[in-house]
Amino acid sequence: MAEPEEQVEPLHLELEDREVYLAKIPTALGASWKNVQESELMLGSIKLEKKSVLGRRKGMLTVNPSTLEDDIPTEYRVEISETPLKLKVFSLDGSGRMAIEGTVKNSCTIMAQRNDQYSKMCKQRLIKSMVKTRIVQPLEDLPRVKKARIQFTIEKPDPEAEEDDADAKLLDKSDKKIKMSKDELKNLVFHHFEEREYWPLKELNYHCRQPESLLKEVLKEICVYHRKGPNKSCYELKPQYKDGVSSNA
Repeated sequence: MAEPEEQVEPLHLELEDREVYLAKIPTALGASWKNVQESELMLGSIKLEKKSVLGRRKGMLTVNPSTLEDDIPTEYRVEISETPLKLKVFSLDGSGRMAIEGTVKNSCTIMAQRNDQYSKMCKQRLIKSMVKTRIVQPLEDLPRVKKARIQFTIEKPDPEAEEDDADAKLLDKSDKKIKMSKDELKNLVFHHFEEREYWPLKELNYHCRQPESLLKEVLKEICVYHRKGPNKSCYELKPQYKDGVSSNA
């Protein structure tokens, strides 16, 4: 007996030519908007400038404060440009109806505006990331202590040796570094880039006091290294991170 053919639902193409924007938004802003329950609530308003010679448009997004959680900035920079990607937006409703809702023709990048509001949020996140939760765990089965006789001799201490040991302990203690997680170190690096735009590796690590290999790994992810020019041997934040960091220089 032949198996019945699988029935394929039709794909509706009425809205295929509708222009759709592919928006890249900050994580905190996207998380707040996901929690919005009212479908008719206005998320914000955008003011755009005229297109440049390169075909790009810049503007400012002002977000409705009622759609945001505490301490999330309300002002964002917007940059719109044409995208070479051939993308379609699909939808599938509860009845199984599948349709193309439009074609992506422009890419819209939203970046937090560098102001006091964003700087305050960065500092608060840095403080929270440095706080570690303490856990109290009871010990049910404690090991029994066995008594034993130990015979030992005490040698006469050497004053000079004691001074050398004390100096060595102080040196080890001062050089000891508390290793951060990668996210904690990344937040700390962002904080230092608020003070100045360019940092040599050695000078930045003097403030961060972390293993150089870990710091290099973080810098490689979020920074550009200048091999020549006036800022030779210095790191600078990549544009997508630089636009969200408030510079106090």
